[in-house]
Amino acid sequence: MKIQYWKNPALQEDLVDVHYREENETIAVIRDFFGSFNRITGKNENGVRKLHPDSIYYLEVVDRKLFACLETDVYELAYTLHRFLDLFSANGFVRIGKSAAVNVYKVGSIQADFNMHLRLRLDNGEILILNRSYKKSFLAALQHIREVCHETDS
Repeated sequence: MKIQYWKNPALQEDLVDVHYREENETIAVIRDFFGSFNRITGKNENGVRKLHPDSIYYLEVVDRKLFACLETDVYELAYTLHRFLDLFSANGFVRIGKSAAVNVYKVGSIQADFNMHLRLRLDNGEILILNRSYKKSFLAALQHIREVCHETDS
């Protein structure tokens, strides 16, 4: 394996590209290593735990505190909703209301609801309501994922 380093002071943020011919154990270790930087610290009554963004189903602000809802557990995060979305929108998080966001990869089905709202059924069975003012950005995120998935299938 060949490793090269380039220093570029003009970059807005650090960037690491990994090029490989095929997935192997070394590449998997590298992926896990860099993925560990995206871990989030959450706390609940059982203590503090490192969370991976992909394990979060949705986010909700209650009493000015941000909570991450996992499949069965809830953790308080030390972020604002806006800051979390800035950092992790690439992981599939989209705002669905003034004080809520959902991980679109955890949405199992979508149904029409009253007053142009959408009812989102998550993979863990929970149901969230998508506010109509966030409908356009939510559907755009779904379309983007669809296009990316279609490109990789080709």
